[in-house]
Amino acid sequence: MFKLLAVLALVSASVAHRYKGGIYRQTKNATYDYQNLTWDEAHEYEECDDFVDSYEEQDEGVGKDGAEALNDMHHFMSRHHPKRMEDICIDVEAGPVCPDFHRDNSAGHCGFETVIIPKGKWMVADIDMADEMGVRNAYKKKIFYKYRGPHKIRFVYPAIVKWQLNKNGDRVKGEIAMFLPAEHQSNPPKSEYNEVRIEEWDETKVYLRPYGGYRDDAEFKQQFTLLREAVGMAGLIYKDNEEWEAGYTYLRYGRQRIEAMVLDSSYKA
Repeated sequence: MFKLLAVLALVSASVAHRYKGGIYRQTKNATYDYQNLTWDEAHEYEECDDFVDSYEEQDEGVGKDGAEALNDMHHFMSRHHPKRMEDICIDVEAGPVCPDFHRDNSAGHCGFETVIIPKGKWMVADIDMADEMGVRNAYKKKIFYKYRGPHKIRFVYPAIVKWQLNKNGDRVKGEIAMFLPAEHQSNPPKSEYNEVRIEEWDETKVYLRPYGGYRDDAEFKQQFTLLREAVGMAGLIYKDNEEWEAGYTYLRYGRQRIEAMVLDSSYKA
């Protein structure tokens, strides 16, 4: 019933998600009382005053319409406070880890967080735009079964979904990518399949809004609109032909985190 999914997110990127059972420690070991966090504390940046009334977040710890969570865990079906990074990048020995993304709460501005993604090597697969399950299949059938699995590569958060946009803002091309863990950065295993390639990405600056929910939510799509408005109000320039999703959590299992991203168009490392 529960399947390995790719989200941004993402990723997430929303990225690769699978059912983990009732004692999944990343959900059990949450270090924050999310219901008592302010909005700014939960999202780790200051929200714009004009945005506050444009949406609502439920943080009751129950399923949609008050349904009881399965396995006594919180299957948040409605929008909720996103999982904080401190509660995601906690398994530093054997489990999923996070690369060294430099995060800044964009002090002096509102409505977004600033993140520097370091230069590094990624495993990348194209998304079939004609496939309704294109993101999931790009991860599961390509990256997981044809590269990560055979080479026993650890899961590194996030999964990034990169979308190329046409002049109308429609998504016309997609890729899913995962950062290679440190032990494979200098000498990544060779891909035996054309469907998966290794790319080295330059250091990149992105602006983002984290979201507690799922990549198909209408409210998540709204984050890109609010993000572009906030970045524009700050006088910053972003690429108008590209948007990314970063996914950090297992789909429909516990608190979620997916990030809507746009890229700084003038950043030089």
